[in-house]
Amino acid sequence: MVDNLKPGDRRKTMQAVKGKGTRLERYLFSMLAGMRLKGWRKNADDVIGKPDVIFTIPKIAIFVDGCFWHGCPHCQRKLPEANREYWEKKITRNVQLAKQHNYKLRKDGWSVIRIWEHEINDKPARKNIRRRVHTAINRRKSNEQADGSN
Repeated sequence: MVDNLKPGDRRKTMQAVKGKGTRLERYLFSMLAGMRLKGWRKNADDVIGKPDVIFTIPKIAIFVDGCFWHGCPHCQRKLPEANREYWEKKITRNVQLAKQHNYKLRKDGWSVIRIWEHEINDKPARKNIRRRVHTAINRRKSNEQADGSN
């Protein structure tokens, strides 16, 4: 992939990439609201990994991962040719951090759902996302009832 921007312009473009309130996050928020789910909170800065959405009571953390930024194995997006070493390190680090956050959250009793950008953009895959969220909520509720910790 040939980069059609000058290095200074590329830097400005990449610095403008938002971490919160992205199109993908807004789509997820809309999807959850459309599912009529209650008790969720967006952009949880106080939880490990800063999930895009959390359900506090059943302890479910949801992340929406951009296919480029998180090295999606399905999309396998090409890295920019300019500064390729930097991008390889950056994406590898993002993947490692996601795994570490998943591990720490699960160790602390959280269920973790990771959603890829291409899943949100694909109508049939959105059904699967809804199913995964419902399944996680129902599983957590069942476990709480079995433990008697309602």
